[in-house]
This record gives sequence, structure tokens and C-alpha cells, in this order.
Amino acid sequence: MINETNKIIDSLGGTGVLAKLLGVNLSAVSNYRKKGFPARLHYKIASLCNEKGISINEKIFGNISRISLPIDSRPIEVLSETSINIMENLVSEEFELIDPPVLVSADKVLDRLGENIADRLYIFSDPAGTRLCLRPDLTIPTCIHYLNNGFNGEKKNYAYHGKVFQFHSPTSSEPNEFSQAGLESIGGDSSLDTEIEIFYRTYNSLKKAGIKELNISMGDISLFSVLIDILDIPVIWKDQLKTKFWNDKNFKLLLDDLSIKKKFDNKLFYKISDLDQEMAEIFVRDTIGLSENQSPVGRSIKEITERLMKKSQEINTEPLSKNTSDLIRDFLSISDNPSDAIKKLKSISKNIDSKLDTKIDNVSERIDKISSLKIDLKNSIFSLEKGRTVEYYTGFLFDYNCPVLGDKANIGGGGRYDDLIKSVSSNLDVPAVGAALNLERVEKVIAMENSL
Repeated sequence: MINETNKIIDSLGGTGVLAKLLGVNLSAVSNYRKKGFPARLHYKIASLCNEKGISINEKIFGNISRISLPIDSRPIEVLSETSINIMENLVSEEFELIDPPVLVSADKVLDRLGENIADRLYIFSDPAGTRLCLRPDLTIPTCIHYLNNGFNGEKKNYAYHGKVFQFHSPTSSEPNEFSQAGLESIGGDSSLDTEIEIFYRTYNSLKKAGIKELNISMGDISLFSVLIDILDIPVIWKDQLKTKFWNDKNFKLLLDDLSIKKKFDNKLFYKISDLDQEMAEIFVRDTIGLSENQSPVGRSIKEITERLMKKSQEINTEPLSKNTSDLIRDFLSISDNPSDAIKKLKSISKNIDSKLDTKIDNVSERIDKISSLKIDLKNSIFSLEKGRTVEYYTGFLFDYNCPVLGDKANIGGGGRYDDLIKSVSSNLDVPAVGAALNLERVEKVIAMENSL
């Protein structure tokens, strides 16, 4: 059997060629020579044999050998030597190489990636009217792949590379499609070790590829979330602060607004504030002048009532105290090298709540573990405001930056996104963490650094 496997590998061009065709590292193909082909690759390898007219012993692939396999005429993405090296350093036996869906639900992407990327999606509708988009990243498609394969909490480690699509204006120098490579660990537990493994594998792959100057910016969304949860402020303000956090400008305007006592001239707000939902809807209907069987154009009576009741809550809600608003501002202003940032964070947060102390200790432990891997954090930044770009992150997040690129310094990054699986199409809370690299930018950095 192993002899037949080796014949197929040699017929397809040898270890190196087959590794490129399958998108795996050379060591994986070497293992195939010893152990045989993994079942997940049977169809793909059989298709390659069919395309090249190579006869297949049915004992190798089972019944699939008898199937008349269609020839896939799509061009295989050609990776450069640098990108191949990155993939070889990312992929191991613990990480299954996959090709996530290219078409994904536009609504699910818009809900989770947020307004910063909404205008960059390639959106269209299929004949059934379903809104789809070309994948703008590979994280959400990987989550869909996980669910499509019937997993509901089991730990699965994935590696991938492929094209992603983000629209840029004609005057921009940025490409509308580029290659990403990355890792995602979905399921299992939400341990620091998984975060550090993903972080270290991507960092190490960049350094081994030849990047000389690599700075890191880090943050942790959960710190802000815990702070807002423990502060003695009305729930209505907590919800708004968390929602607006993703937009720096709107968040600061909101914080200013919540620090001022609201004044309402509209008596409707005062009247509705003392009513329950049912009586409030009757009141709104009578005020608008609609009979019981009539409906307004646009929002429903229920939607109008809920909006008015929410506004009416602000009448009796005291504004944020100066101490509270100053604490939030001081908390988010922390941006320094990781060790000094933690010291400032502990100083500002002293004696607030044990939950926040525990979260800060977790962040400090993560930084210590990263440092123990001999990763130079001298030029790195830990910022409490980091995380406003992509809305699906829930905890630790990081970016890799190369100064040689100037304003376009980012070449990749990732983080924890524990509620993304649930929001995509599942009722399960499944922890997950991942990272992706922009292969074109990585190659550009290496070329620029070598020319200096």
C-alpha cells in the first residue's frame, strides 16, 4: 500500500510539487509516504490523478477511485517561496489545512465585522434573494466551516491560505483582493495557552520568513467590558457605552453626553414614563390618532413605544458622575509598553473590584508568558483603546506592525472571539482564537528590508 502511495506522489511530481498542489508543508507529504494519504485528502488527490491521467489502485482511495471525477479547471493559487515558508511554519499535524467558503452571508458579516468594513464588502444577491458577499477575511468562513462539519464545541485547529476580497477606492494603492494565511483554534476551553500558541506560531512564522523589525500592539477588550459591568451606573448607560465602544468618535461624544443632565421639553416622554408596555402602546396609538386595526408607516406601534419608553427612562436617570466619567477616560487613555501599561492599569483600578483585579492579573500573566518565549516587547504597545476596528473580538487581540511600511504598517494580527460562533448560526457558546497574515504585505516588507 505504501509503495502505491509513493508511486502516486512521484507521478504527481514528487514531494515538493504535491505539497504545493495540496497547500501543505513538505513534512506532511513526507509523512504520507510513511503512513498513507489522510482520508480528508482522498478526493482532492484522486482528482489530481484523474486530471493527469494517472491510474489509481482502488485500495488507496476505496470506492472513490471508481467515480468519474470532474476536472477542476480553476487555477491553483501559486505561492511564492516566502509564502510557502510561512505556511510550513504555521501548519503542523495539530492544525488541519482547510479551504473555507468563498461566499458567505452578507448579513452575518455586516453584523460582526462592523461599520469600519461595511463599505468594503462585495455584496450581491443569489436568484433566491439571499444576500451574499465574497469573504472579506477568513475567520468568519472558518467558523462556518466548523459548524457545517457538525461540530458543536469540540476543539478543532485549522490552518488556511486563500484570497480575501475588500473593495478600495480607485485612488487607493491597496489591492481589492489579497492572500491571507492564518490559524484558528475553535472549541475546547478558553485557556491562555491556546492564545499564546496562536500568537507565537504566527510571530515565529514571520521571523523565520525573514522579517527583521516587527513591533506588536496588544489589547484586551474584556478589560473594558468588566470595568463597565462593575461600575455603579444605570444599565441603560452600560449598554450604550459597550455598543458605542467600537467607534472612537461616537464613544467620546456619548461619554460627554452621559455626563450632562438631560432636559426634555416633550411632555410625551414624561407621560409615558409611568406606564407599562401595554398601556404605553395604547397611549401612543391614541396620541398618533390610529384606530386599533391601523398601523403606522415605517416603524410599528410596538417599536415606536419601545423607543419612547427608552427615552423616557433618561428623564429620571442621573448623569454619570465626574469621578466615573474621568475614570473611564483615564482607563482608556492607557497606552504604553506592556509592563508599564499593566502598572498604570493596576494603579488606576486599585480597590475598584476584585473581578477587575482578576482580569488584570490574567492579562499580566499572558504578557509574562509571551516574554518567556524570548519575544522582544521593547517596541511593543499595550493599549486599552485597541480593538475598535473589528467588532467580533471579545478578549486578547494583537497586531503585527512593520515600521518600514509607514502608515500601512500592519501585516497581520488576531485575537479571541468567544461569541462569534454563536452569532454566526449556533446557540452554543464556543471559545475561539485565531490570527491571519497578509501575505502580500509580508513579502513587501521582506523585499524592502533586504533593499536597505
